[in-house]
Amino acid sequence: MPTHADSGAGGTAARVHVTGPVGATMTLAASGPLDAAAAGRLEAASDAVVRHAAEGVGAVVVDLTAVTHLTLEALKPLVSLARACRTAGLEVHVVPSPTARKKIELTGLAEVLQQTS
Repeated sequence: MPTHADSGAGGTAARVHVTGPVGATMTLAASGPLDAAAAGRLEAASDAVVRHAAEGVGAVVVDLTAVTHLTLEALKPLVSLARACRTAGLEVHVVPSPTARKKIELTGLAEVLQQTS
């Protein structure tokens, strides 16, 4: 169930896509600058992940390893995804880039968006 979405005007665009489930894991991956323009795409991808939770998915990986910029607007749908997944009993694994890790920690969201290396 691959879902792809690009955002951004000119230059480098953010990419957001969902893959899986593979086994019992779905992956939401994002790359490039995640800003207000990408927030709607992140929300749509997050909604797709949550919809598939009833299909035997046990874990969600949020791959932010290729994120070059992360704004508060883009963090909101990621926080909502983490909370919705935990409410549904799913494990959530956030794998951030150094840039994303710094923003998550600076905003005090490290506990909500628990990170793995």
